[in-house]
Amino acid sequence: MINNNYYSQEVHGPYELDDIGHLELEEGGTIRNCQLAYATFGALNAAKDNAILIPTWYSGTNKIIEQVYIGNGRALDPAKYFIVIVNQIGGGLSTSPHNTPAPAGMGISRMCASVMMCARSINLSPKSSA
Repeated sequence: MINNNYYSQEVHGPYELDDIGHLELEEGGTIRNCQLAYATFGALNAAKDNAILIPTWYSGTNKIIEQVYIGNGRALDPAKYFIVIVNQIGGGLSTSPHNTPAPAGMGISRMCASVMMCARSINLSPKSSA
């Protein structure tokens, strides 16, 4: 593992980590103890119809999306929506080559982009980050 302070709570937080267990990859292999980093903003309404799920892109993080798109009067307004940003596996905050012990860490870069969407649902707690 490599210590990389860029991908930290201080720079890209706040975010939560959810251990989704062992993630089987389409092309073979398994990511053991796969961690998904995510951030939430706003609150889920009683009808549960105001949730928006946003996956990040490679090397993009929830903090970047928050700074650009989330806020009162912006496209993603936490007063209206319950916003969940899931950080891409391999993108720095979730399980990635730099934060996963060998031998699995270096194999993460081989996985396809669809892995992010195939991962089982994260367990969201009722609290929100903002």
